[in-house]
Amino acid sequence: MFYIHTQAEGALDYTTLFYIPQNAPQDMYQPDYAPGVKLYVKRIFITDDEKELMPTYLRFLRGVIDTEDLPLNVSREILQQNKILSKIRTNSVKKVLSEFKSMTKDVEKYNTFYEQYQDQENREILLELVRFKSTKSDGLISFSDYTDGMSGDQKNIYYITGGNEATLKSSPLLEMYNNKGVEVLILDDDIDEIIISGVPKYKDFQLKSATHSDAAEDIKDETSKTIEKAVKPLIKKIKKILGDQVKDVTSSTRLTESPSCIVTDQNDPSVQMREMMRSMGQAGNMPEPKPILEINPEHSIVKRLTEMKKGKAFDNICQILLDQALLVDGVKLDNPAEFVGRLNSVLEESI
Repeated sequence: MFYIHTQAEGALDYTTLFYIPQNAPQDMYQPDYAPGVKLYVKRIFITDDEKELMPTYLRFLRGVIDTEDLPLNVSREILQQNKILSKIRTNSVKKVLSEFKSMTKDVEKYNTFYEQYQDQENREILLELVRFKSTKSDGLISFSDYTDGMSGDQKNIYYITGGNEATLKSSPLLEMYNNKGVEVLILDDDIDEIIISGVPKYKDFQLKSATHSDAAEDIKDETSKTIEKAVKPLIKKIKKILGDQVKDVTSSTRLTESPSCIVTDQNDPSVQMREMMRSMGQAGNMPEPKPILEINPEHSIVKRLTEMKKGKAFDNICQILLDQALLVDGVKLDNPAEFVGRLNSVLEESI
């Protein structure tokens, strides 16, 4: 159906070549199904032990992993605890899953893959088995637990990905949900970003990412719309200052305490997805969409901005609103020194 080739050089030197057969093997779900990925060291065959090379759910893959970083006499026992092989395995799984996600853009191709390899017969059962962390629970909950606790007018299941659990729970993106008592699922594993994209809905409920620009639309009320209209002149000024650093600047309905945050267009890959691909040396395969800056019209900083005249101080605060939102979202600033300079300038004027 298609193949995935990776040539990694640097901290780890390895080559992988994986194939997805056009037709799924009929015995794929049988206990004695033979794995199809083999490990080579300097092009000498070592093992095809499925558990060490690929997770069971990717057992349909065919291909090879070849590395220079393992000794030729490595034993199976050593492989089970080998950090090098573990890292190669992790990177390979991420790469394969990201390719699956990219394939969704080719509807015909993905539908062919989906029909061949998804366990459609047991899909609903499998969704009932998945468990998540959340903003309202100390333990793990199911989709069923989540929907049972929803208010009568909630239409979607919300989730947030990227970072660790503590960082995600304190994200400005969750302020509106917390304020309105809406539960949000916490997906803090790197792979979650890819996996959850393959679950568009549970029963009659759509899944929506809190990091996407459209996530707050169905919670917006008439008061929010009135405030949004009033802040339009300021938004126009901020857009002019920030220029092509951002895709758009909008009034936020999700912020209650923070002055600003960044979100991603629902059609663009998230910040976390791009960072994950960059860490695997695959950044060139991902587009670099610009963030959308949301400002909180009820925050004192934003209210002060509406009263300020154009000038250096106004420009600095606009840029700081973007930079701090990027930092909170885990994005490294291109020029931290400039950020500190602007911050010091604003502090000098305020003291």
